[in-house]
Amino acid sequence: MPRASRPGSESPAAPATASERDPRIRPVAAALLALEAVLLVAVATFCFVGVSGGQLDGRFGTGLGVFLLLFAAGAAVAARSILVRGRFGLGYGITWQLFQALVGASMLSGGLVWQGALALVVAIAAFLLLLSLVRSTPLPTGEGR
Repeated sequence: MPRASRPGSESPAAPATASERDPRIRPVAAALLALEAVLLVAVATFCFVGVSGGQLDGRFGTGLGVFLLLFAAGAAVAARSILVRGRFGLGYGITWQLFQALVGASMLSGGLVWQGALALVVAIAAFLLLLSLVRSTPLPTGEGR
């Protein structure tokens, strides 16, 4: 039984996957996830500084900061996973982009125009790049290699 998802099985002239057509997609997607991780750490730091300066409620600011650090760690691990052709980075990254797009749209409606626009642009760009990598990442069962 021939495997249709095997690279080169369609025809010798046609590239098998999007990442083979443009090998720069994987590092760019990983860089966007790493950028998101850095931005999440920056916002978490802002929350902790706000708590220490009395600008934010202690429980709320600390909880939000820890929450953001957890997602930053997930985005950093996902970026590493994308670089080594792992599957975790795709699932986490795509899910995170959907969540980030929702937060970006909420920021726009709340009056944070440039912050919301930045969140939406990064989310859409990363989402499209990650989707293009889905078919080129090997399955855990060994199919598609």
